[in-house]
Amino acid sequence: MNMTLAAIILAALPSTIVDKTAPDTAVRLVTGKDIGETLRKGMTPDALFSQVLLAKRDGYEIHITSRDKSGGAEIHENWSDHIFIQEGEASFVIGGTVPDAKVTGPGEKRGAAVIGGRTMAVRAGDYLFIPPGIPHQMMLQPGQRATFIGFRTHK
Repeated sequence: MNMTLAAIILAALPSTIVDKTAPDTAVRLVTGKDIGETLRKGMTPDALFSQVLLAKRDGYEIHITSRDKSGGAEIHENWSDHIFIQEGEASFVIGGTVPDAKVTGPGEKRGAAVIGGRTMAVRAGDYLFIPPGIPHQMMLQPGQRATFIGFRTHK
């Protein structure tokens, strides 16, 4: 399958994102039970991922995501990704190039695959930092699932 076709297929896969954000003016609790149930409901057989958005401000975003399919290549020009693996395992392809990268939003590019990057395995308990501008792609083998907390910070 060529990279353009793969990117179209990935873009067409549905995802579930549930917004649980609230103003930073009061204490708030989102229970593990609520997060787990929300993630499970969103992981339909055809979903690319299920995500609970916990906080989003000008300088940062925090979410917890569960996925059982590989994603496309991403490049965030102005954001660092801090990824804390909570459950499961996956691999990330980091660096290299994304030959078919297309602008998908301000400072954001997506493509089918990272070419020539380094592959890193991640497991529950691991932390991965990806600086702005570095191509990356999460890869999962059939039957794998990974749940992770993503903390994005603006440079």
